Amino acid sequence: MAAGEIPSFDELVDLLRERLGYADAINSSELHSFRELMKDRADVIPDNWYQEAFDELEAQGHLDRASSKVMGDAVARLSADGRLYLRESPD
Repeated sequence: MAAGEIPSFDELVDLLRERLGYADAINSSELHSFRELMKDRADVIPDNWYQEAFDELEAQGHLDRASSKVMGDAVARLSADGRLYLRESPD
C-alpha cells in the first residue's frame, strides 16, 4: 500500500497490528498511540477508524488489557495472542 493510498478498514487493522508489534519490540512497557503509529497516513484515514480498529483488535484478543481508547485515539500494546498472530502470519 502506497503512503497516500486510502486503506480499507481491514488493511488499517492489519497495518496497525504490525506497527504495534514493531513499536512493542522497541518499547514493550509503553502504550502506543494509534494516531502516532499511522501519522504517515493521517490525511487518508477517517477519524472514527482509530477507535473502531481498537474495537476490532480487542475483539480478536490482540490487545493487552492496559490498552484503551482516549479522546479520538487509542493507546495500546499487543497481547501475547497478538504477538503470536504476527509470528504465525505469512509475510
